[in-house]
Amino acid sequence: PQHSPQSPLPQHSPQSSSLFYSEIVDRLLQEMKSFSTPLSPYGVFTGSLFQYSSSPSLIAFESPPLTIPPKDDNPSILNTKGFPNKLILLGGLSDGPLPCPYTSSLEQKCHELGWSLVQPILSSSYLGFGHGSLSRDTGEICKLMNYLVCHHDAEKFALVGHSTGCQNSIHFLKHGEKDLIDRVSACVLQAPVSDRESQTLSPGDHAKHLTYAKQLVSQNKGEDFMPRESFWAPISASRYVSLFDIGGDDDFFSSDFLDAELLERLGHVGKLNLKLLAVYSGSDEFVPSWVDKDLLLKRLVWAMNKNNTGEKFDDKRECDKVESDPVATGLFLESANHNLSEGDGDIIRFVNAVGALLK
Repeated sequence: PQHSPQSPLPQHSPQSSSLFYSEIVDRLLQEMKSFSTPLSPYGVFTGSLFQYSSSPSLIAFESPPLTIPPKDDNPSILNTKGFPNKLILLGGLSDGPLPCPYTSSLEQKCHELGWSLVQPILSSSYLGFGHGSLSRDTGEICKLMNYLVCHHDAEKFALVGHSTGCQNSIHFLKHGEKDLIDRVSACVLQAPVSDRESQTLSPGDHAKHLTYAKQLVSQNKGEDFMPRESFWAPISASRYVSLFDIGGDDDFFSSDFLDAELLERLGHVGKLNLKLLAVYSGSDEFVPSWVDKDLLLKRLVWAMNKNNTGEKFDDKRECDKVESDPVATGLFLESANHNLSEGDGDIIRFVNAVGALLK
């Protein structure tokens, strides 16, 4: 409405005006909360962001226990030195930092035990996996570890792999730099599932796409990308074969492998001076229903303990026998899903088991 000179605007005292506008601001803030983005669901982390490789340019984030004074008495620079134990968390396909809902709980457990949590970005992070390979990932994990040794006082490492991060861990333990492998005291495989078997759960003519991918690889065109309908993300022919062909480079954990084939892929773990925990989810949505998950976990653990002895797996014998000091042990979370986001108490059981390995 228009106010004439004879109808002046309402006047408020400074005190009443302040109260009036304060009420408006409070009301607006309450309304904004209903539309705002929720707080980071997988946690908020404090630490140091650093570049561990310049070619290609790659970064990682380390969150150390906050018990040592900041670097050079500068409160804006967290001190990542003085913590020789580093746990490296490796996510699965399309993951980056904060790959799982247990990341924050894992960080807390690390800090309780004096470990730093390191979350790298690899060239294969996010959608980069489509043109990558386990060999490239292992090379970059070595770069990360060497940087941490040189600049962050790292002496001992632990690896926690989720999903395809399990493949990264197993591959690194065979093909990484020997002096770095020797620094690994613990390795955890959370959801070591078969991409090849998982693919059977999605629609599409997978046999046709695999045939085409193998044809491209045979023509030295492995870096050519597959047709859009072949996969949900851009992917090269060589990575397609690696993930989905029988015995592909990524094919470590398939249930249809013979004992000798599992030993060939996993037996090197038994030669190492470390402890490994394999964690399988009983309700993993990326594992076909026809896979006996509990039995598969036992076979994976058996293969990692046998050290290529040629001995055959016997389910009853393995159930009855307790290794005196096994390299690998298993944890079966019956109600858990792939990333432990649904089962009641699964994250607590998992994180506590990781903590026992770190002590």
